[in-house]
Amino acid sequence: MRSLLLPILLSLSLLSGCATSMGSSSYPAWMDSSYDKSYDQDTYLAAVGSGSTREQAVDNARAALSQIFKSEVRSVTELTTLSTSSTDEAGQSTFTQAFEMLEMGRVSSTTEELIGSEVANVFTDSLGRVHARVVVHRKKSADVYRERAGELAIERSAMRTKRLLTGDPLRQYILLLEELSLATQEQGFLDQIQVLSGTRQSQVLLPLRQELGRLASTIVVSVNVDAPEGAKATLQSAYEAAFQSLGFSTTDGRAAYEADVYYRDEEVVMEGSPYHYVRYTLAFQLKGDETVYLSHQSGSREAALGKEEAAQRALRSASNDGVQEFVVLLLQSLAVQ
Repeated sequence: MRSLLLPILLSLSLLSGCATSMGSSSYPAWMDSSYDKSYDQDTYLAAVGSGSTREQAVDNARAALSQIFKSEVRSVTELTTLSTSSTDEAGQSTFTQAFEMLEMGRVSSTTEELIGSEVANVFTDSLGRVHARVVVHRKKSADVYRERAGELAIERSAMRTKRLLTGDPLRQYILLLEELSLATQEQGFLDQIQVLSGTRQSQVLLPLRQELGRLASTIVVSVNVDAPEGAKATLQSAYEAAFQSLGFSTTDGRAAYEADVYYRDEEVVMEGSPYHYVRYTLAFQLKGDETVYLSHQSGSREAALGKEEAAQRALRSASNDGVQEFVVLLLQSLAVQ
């Protein structure tokens, strides 16, 4: 009996040893290092993810790969931004503000997108947890980005031709902002190509930003405010600051472009209410020698416990919300003319 038990015990011992070995040493090498001979770092971008299911593991691997890619693209973009801001004539913040207003509702960044990822390996460990490796072929993805950048370059070229055919600096400014929008997308693709290929790409934003600075410096706007004495200085300052934020100059005298601002407020009595109400009317018009670029009127009602406080709130609303609305409408209006 003892002779029969000994082989059985030895067999159980060996089986126990195999189970422990599978749980610790049978993991594929790509789980520790994303790259190997099959998927080398010069040819591929790779990442590993884990999950309770294959789908979850693949999703996590793609998320990790996207994060790696975005981080590398961001570092390239930040270097581009630093070099650009140091050479802009009118200052980067000016162009950023104008550009953001024009870009409302548009997608201007392409660094969120990672094209052509594929599942290279999937492995399930002894605990049932799934691991996946996802890869992107650098050259194939770079070729796709290069094609998109080329399409944007052609579109920019057509827009540049249109801009050069108009002699109005204000319209040229808007067209140049739109060209800058396309260039920003194009630069995004070029930055991604640089990350994937390791080859330095051309800078398309810097020349346009410099050109925008030179053009903006030639545009002078005369701001004329018709308002009660207590509100005139506030509105004058607000509208001048708005034009200056676009890189323009302002003056009290005559200029090629004139901005006429009209502001009035009146008390509104509401029986039984403990509040005082003031309604204001704000009208503005921007015109050139023979052209009215924008004409608009707006207003609102403000409430407060005191009459003076309600009047101040109305003025603050006009000088903040009203001015911002003016700039947005101006840029949008000129963009479609």
